[in-house]
Amino acid sequence: MGLRRILAAVVGTLQAAMGVSAVIFACFLYIDFLNVQSMLNISQKPLSFYLLVLTIFSFLSIISGLFLVFEGLER
Repeated sequence: MGLRRILAAVVGTLQAAMGVSAVIFACFLYIDFLNVQSMLNISQKPLSFYLLVLTIFSFLSIISGLFLVFEGLER
């Protein structure tokens, strides 16, 4: 059972890191840092929808990753 706990902690950490990177990407997209909007050819009209989807995905990913990390660290 030790391998399962270690694997849960590693996968949870990676999943939480993906969520944090999605939040950072959403911030870059919103403030147009490094011309991300023009590089991805995103107009202003669907930008709020993309930000909503990225925010929901990132928070769910962070929460799920933290649950996995705590499951791996428990006992």
